[in-house]
Amino acid sequence: MRKLVFHIQTTLDNRIANGSGAFWEPFPWGEEETSYIAEQFSQADTWALGRVTYEAIVPWWDRIARGEDPEDGSAVTDADRRFAKAQGSLAKVVFSTTMAPANDPLVIGSDPVAALTELKQRDGKDILLTCGPKTLASIAAAPGLIDEYLLAISPAVLTTGPRLFEDLTADLALELTDTKVFPAGAIVTRYRVR
Repeated sequence: MRKLVFHIQTTLDNRIANGSGAFWEPFPWGEEETSYIAEQFSQADTWALGRVTYEAIVPWWDRIARGEDPEDGSAVTDADRRFAKAQGSLAKVVFSTTMAPANDPLVIGSDPVAALTELKQRDGKDILLTCGPKTLASIAAAPGLIDEYLLAISPAVLTTGPRLFEDLTADLALELTDTKVFPAGAIVTRYRVR
């Protein structure tokens, strides 16, 4: 059976965005961090995302994967290109009740737990999951569905914004299996669900 690995970037106080829903600044993240996450992404063949996360992240990286410059004028590094290629090769699944049904990305309008359970039964590599607290709550509450949590923690604290685990309805028992500390201050931790 395939592994389902939840991955997201968060602040030290567990916020995944600021009060307006955007990524926070400063965001200490460089080539070494991006290369490390690209390696983690290369172990998967599917990326399941909540709609808001999908719309905020994937189009930007798809543009880089096509060799285009980002619309926001950001500088693109070699590590960015490697990550863009890694994420671009993944099949995308989007959980959304507002997007029209589609196959590329595959849009799932209801019951993400059933969809992920079925995906885990298929042959293939790991499945990555990235979503906000509302979508995560039901998925995390399903026993045995999420196998690991891969959290990139930035050295920042925000006073407002959604917290990753704020909507959980079940406690999580986790075992730390890996930690990587980066010079800019970010930490990537991997936890196995017990």
